[in-house]
Amino acid sequence: MPTRGGNVTAASIGASTLRTFSVRLRTTAPVSARILSELAGELDRGGEVADLLCSHSAVHSPLFGIQALAGVRMLMLSGKALDLSQRFATAHSAAMAGESDSAALLTWLAAKKAIVENAGDILAALDRTVQQHQPKTAGYLLRGLTMIGAPRVRLLELGACAGLNLILDRYRWFGLGWEWGDTDSPVRLAAIGPQPPTLEIVDRAGCDLQPRDPADPKHAMILHSFIPPEHDSLRWDLDDAIELATKVGVRVARSPAGRWLRENLVPPEERDVYTVVWHSSFWAYLTEDERNEIETTLTAAAGSMPLARVAYESTDFRSNPRLTVTIYS
Repeated sequence: MPTRGGNVTAASIGASTLRTFSVRLRTTAPVSARILSELAGELDRGGEVADLLCSHSAVHSPLFGIQALAGVRMLMLSGKALDLSQRFATAHSAAMAGESDSAALLTWLAAKKAIVENAGDILAALDRTVQQHQPKTAGYLLRGLTMIGAPRVRLLELGACAGLNLILDRYRWFGLGWEWGDTDSPVRLAAIGPQPPTLEIVDRAGCDLQPRDPADPKHAMILHSFIPPEHDSLRWDLDDAIELATKVGVRVARSPAGRWLRENLVPPEERDVYTVVWHSSFWAYLTEDERNEIETTLTAAAGSMPLARVAYESTDFRSNPRLTVTIYS
């Protein structure tokens, strides 16, 4: 029971994290929020579900709520919780109609049953790095490229996941009074800021400790697991981007970011190509030594090529991300 010894702290920390994430989802994903709130109650009371979740070190992470909900979602996507999937759809429809939350309670009971019956899958989900890999994030890279204004660019992405940010020029972007990108793209996204310049991405590559292959259905399912079922538009955008990335083909190497950057941040063959190193929702995962290694590599390379860095990062997992553009040379 998570009411003894060190587990008291684990249970209370985990319950607090689940409730925080539940509040954030209450308006846009009410059924998912209810599941998280009930999970927090399980940790408070102790029992089979609490023992399972508190046995994993992820319970101490500020991202625990995202990982726990992704585990439940993965059971639905994989077909291991058909009753939960059906009840979730009913509860979502009831919530949209402003009806009683009795359907949400039944959904939670189905979720609890699925968690207990698929403990190994839940623990596997808690092992995974959070990868909320949405194509719309590339809009911040696009704004950074607009600020840099270089006509020919090489993109190097740290923490690239499935490489969806690396193909931003294959999307169609719609700003205030302008459009940019591939006119025939299935991925069509809103953008903020001024109209981007005409530019050519001459090369693109990335790295990740756990790269996802968009052509692998299991990897695509993992990416989908981080989207609450109520967020239909995000799911559709991700589907379209994954299909497009499969056709385009993007290089995402399995490698620590510091080592990969040292090996790949060499002067491009063509002198008029501007190198842009890009990352988002990545920096907070690194140790201080890893951050210093990346900073040192960027500073050392500044004298040998036109170089900039675009980052869309938060100072920690709880704060909102900010766009920063650093011109090295």
